[in-house]
Amino acid sequence: MLKLEEITPHAALTGIEPGQVVRVVTTEPVGDNALTVYYKTSDGRLLERMLFRTDEATLALAEAGRPWAFDAPGQRSNWRLRPTGLRWSICSTP
Repeated sequence: MLKLEEITPHAALTGIEPGQVVRVVTTEPVGDNALTVYYKTSDGRLLERMLFRTDEATLALAEAGRPWAFDAPGQRSNWRLRPTGLRWSICSTP
């Protein structure tokens, strides 16, 4: 459950669009019990929806997942990250 006051720009929310995580662009309060939310869907559409206190029960922050994992043992591996200019690159160390 997420309160209307806790919805901020750049937040990833569930419960606004069925089965989707949306990214909040901006919000606009409409009195004490309502909030207009401007958001982007995963396919890039910019939409808006007015949320009320009764909608708080279905709103939640999206949980961050791990899109990838690095499973190599760090201490025994001979691969290291090293800075190269403004970027980091992976290099093999002897």
